This record gives sequence, structure tokens and C-alpha cells, in this order.
Amino acid sequence: MAVTLLMSTDLNMQQSLDIVIAWVDGQDVELQQKRQSYLRDTDVKIENTRYASNNEIYYNIASILKYVPYARHIYIVTDQQKPQWIDEFEQQGLVIKDQIRIIDHQVLFAGYQNYLPTFNSLSIEMMLWNIPDISPYFLYLNDDFFFNSPSALEDFIVNDQIKIYGHWSSSTALKIKFKWRDWLNKTLNKTPKAKYTMAQMLSADVVGLNRYFEIHHRPHVLVQSRLAAFFKAHPQLLIEQISPRFRSFYQLLPVGLSNHLCIQNHKAILLPDVDIAYLKNADGIDNFNQALQQTDIPYGCVQSLDQFTADQRQQVIDALNAKFKNYLPQSLLDQE
Repeated sequence: MAVTLLMSTDLNMQQSLDIVIAWVDGQDVELQQKRQSYLRDTDVKIENTRYASNNEIYYNIASILKYVPYARHIYIVTDQQKPQWIDEFEQQGLVIKDQIRIIDHQVLFAGYQNYLPTFNSLSIEMMLWNIPDISPYFLYLNDDFFFNSPSALEDFIVNDQIKIYGHWSSSTALKIKFKWRDWLNKTLNKTPKAKYTMAQMLSADVVGLNRYFEIHHRPHVLVQSRLAAFFKAHPQLLIEQISPRFRSFYQLLPVGLSNHLCIQNHKAILLPDVDIAYLKNADGIDNFNQALQQTDIPYGCVQSLDQFTADQRQQVIDALNAKFKNYLPQSLLDQE
């Protein structure tokens, strides 16, 4: 039972948050064919590793079960897909009935289904506020994230203020680059590549801030009411943001938008960023495996396991299995 802990002028905040994970199985032949059919009409170049799935989602969920006692529902956002062993969490008694819920893109884009299919993570993230019955504050994680140590609700929310970890950055240089690349695109048809920092700058600019609070890869808290109210007031902007089927240079960062709305309304506590166990390539395996044992490192991220050799990949899997053994689907453990 949720216990009333915090009171907000906007919402009653309870001692539980929903957690949302975006997931895709890039090996699904039907999805590959569907994506390819839309790629033919664009000059977008896609790296397959962006859509690869290497069972990271099971470690993500296991980490929530082990370290996040305030988690309510775990929503997995998918496009007519379902992780193979997801039901085993409930079958093994690791979660209660319906604690893990699959949210199809058709549900996520309710009222906006004509912008489907989409293969664009920013478009998908832009609609997370539209999940039915989502908690007023909720956490968003990529599927390759995980909690590395015990987490408390106060890591993300204090009273009616969210905690944002990062640092202020000037928008000036990025605005100049944006205008230049926009000119090249419109005059010479040179399509600019989407950039994470540019999307953050745009998310601050659209709410009237002349600098942006730069964030990095980690779990982030979003405020459902602020995003819903913003897009109700700016319906055309929402359509522009969810229309691109692939990432666009002109898109905002949805987490950044939520953050900057909270900053603008004095509902944010700004803090320095924290270290995470971040595995980007095989050279970092030893450091990553050591970081898994460090309780002062709160989060982890595993990227591009599909690009490792079989032996390198197994080193990482063995370390993750050992860390989360009692919280993983048995079928995952059996195959390793």
C-alpha cells in the first residue's frame, strides 16, 4: 500500500513512482522490413546497433526489483512486440500481477495514431505523458540502463521539486550552429544530423530560457502534468515533434523539456551530475565490472553489446548475472 509522504501544490505525491522503459527488438524481421520500407523515402542512415537488443531489459527490470522499493508499475513501451521472458518475473513471484505492463505504440499515441509507425526514440519519448494512469511523477529509463545500488525516492523528488543532475551550458554557440545548419538544409538540401546536445538546447529555447541545463545518460524523472499542459497549449508543436519517423535535427529532448519547464516554474533542485558504470566498448569491461561492486555508483549503462566478441560479451553477462541472479528470469540464466 502506498503511504502518503509528500504534498504538492499541484498533486498529491505518494511513496511510489511508475517507471517507463522504451524497448525494441531490432532482430524482429517484421520490424526490420517495416523500418526499411520507410527508410527508402529518406536519406536517413541508421546504425543497426541503435535497435539491437541483447537482453539488457531483463537486467534493467531486475535492478528495479532489487534496488527501487518505491517502484509501482513498470511500463515497457513497444511496437507490437514483447520481451520473450518478461512473463517469468510474475511466474517466479518477483512481481505482483500486472506490475509489469506492456504499452503498445497504438496506446501511447492514442489520438495521434496517424503518426505511426515511428522508429524515432524522441517521438516516442515525447508521448510518454500520454500513458493511461501513469503516476504524476515517473521515471524514464532506456532499456540498457540499470540501477547499480539502492535508490530512494528522495534521489529524484523532494516535496514538489524534482532533482536534476547536470550543469548549465551556454546556448549561444549551439544557436549559431543551428541557424547555419538550418540554412544549409533549406538552401542546399544538406540534411543535418540529430544531436543530443542540440535537442537539449532546443528544449530550453522553446520555453524561453537562454541557456540549457545539460544532462547525461541516467534515469530521469518526468512530470506528467507539465508535459500534458504544455502540449495542450502548443498542439502544433507536439505534432511537429512526433511527426518525424526517424530522429530529426529539429526535435527537442523530451526529458529536457520536462526539466526546463520545472526550472522555469521554480520546481527543480539542480545538482552536479553523478558517476555511472558506463560500458561503451570492450576496452572498458574491467572497469565496468569493478564499478558493479561500488555502492557509490548509483546507475549503470551497457551499450552496443552486439558489437563485442562472444568472449567479451560473456564477461559482461556473467558479471550482470552474478549481480542480479535472484531477480532474473530463469530462462535467461539457463541460456547462459
